[in-house]
Amino acid sequence: MKGFVISIDGIIALIIAFTMLLVITANFADSKYSSLSEVKLGLISEDILTVLEKSEKLEESVIENQNKEISKYLNKTSNNLCFELSVFDFDNNSSALSNVSKKGCTKTGSVISIKRSFFVSENEKFYWAEMRAWYKVK
Repeated sequence: MKGFVISIDGIIALIIAFTMLLVITANFADSKYSSLSEVKLGLISEDILTVLEKSEKLEESVIENQNKEISKYLNKTSNNLCFELSVFDFDNNSSALSNVSKKGCTKTGSVISIKRSFFVSENEKFYWAEMRAWYKVK
């Protein structure tokens, strides 16, 4: 009789554990918005700014006053991500020196902003770039 009670107790515990697992999985499957999505988008934006700085694309955009290469780079990113990049003079940040947006993106929903400063050796000045990013809504 003692073994029978322990077996029933084990079966009940397994049923409860399985039910809890199903409830938790169902809640995650129904969620349409991840609380980490803005953090991930911020990290991706920081990476893009780092690549643009290290490849000297930001410096070229200031010196040559054109954003063709930056635009090409932004357009190669994932289809569900949207970006807009503005470059400002560090001393006079009242208006942007240049603006670049990814094609086919309109601002919707939550927009995050990441900033990064960089140095242009040709004119020995500091500038900063602001990357605004959001998820494309279809």
